[in-house]
Amino acid sequence: MDKKLWIIALFFIFSVSNIYARKNDEFIRLQLAYPETIKEVTNSYIGWTDGKRMLIRHFPIIDYIIASANNVDLSIGSISRDDVRRDSYEVFFRKMYGNSPEEVRTKLVTIYWMPHVFGKKYPLKVTTVNGVDKKLTRISEALEKLPSSFHKYVDKPASSYYWRNVAKEEYLSMHSFGIAIDINLDYSNYWLWDYMRSKRTLTHLTLRNKIPMEIVEIFEKEGFSWGGRWYHYDTMHFEYRPELFV
Repeated sequence: MDKKLWIIALFFIFSVSNIYARKNDEFIRLQLAYPETIKEVTNSYIGWTDGKRMLIRHFPIIDYIIASANNVDLSIGSISRDDVRRDSYEVFFRKMYGNSPEEVRTKLVTIYWMPHVFGKKYPLKVTTVNGVDKKLTRISEALEKLPSSFHKYVDKPASSYYWRNVAKEEYLSMHSFGIAIDINLDYSNYWLWDYMRSKRTLTHLTLRNKIPMEIVEIFEKEGFSWGGRWYHYDTMHFEYRPELFV
């Protein structure tokens, strides 16, 4: 073989070996966040507690050789480091919570939102996976203990479980998995609504918020991410995303 080809081949082998040997911090963070459903993380796959393995992609051809050698289930999809960094790993949540409305619904229970304040006025469908139902119940109980002046902000929750895409997008809303809740629309700000009202350019649009941080902190303590911290903010929205806090 030509000397240059040898050098290229050796460089490729070294690069691939280095990538597969690299510590997958993004996936270790997922394991720490979801110990109930993720058993192990290797450089090649995520091992779920039900025995299935999800491929971690690096190089297409080599990935599938490694997948075959490690009994990886390609039918459940795959994930890459870039997917996690871009927050575009819907396949991960489909595996965790359900790949269809029917599958998600088998794991839902009904909890009542702040029953000591609102009675049984607001039944919410939420998943039992990862104990989300228990965490949201604790949030509900903590919110009830706030002064009554705070209750208007968490009155009239708009939705919990609802299988749908994000508006004008091709990916699912976290409401589809029963892990999200929208609080009172009357006291919320959404970037698109504010943009349309203000008629300012997007680069000049800054966060507007009416939700007290005491409420936000109660949600975040249980691993719920607040839409008010997003660049495209949505202050009514909370979703269970503990990996963002690890």
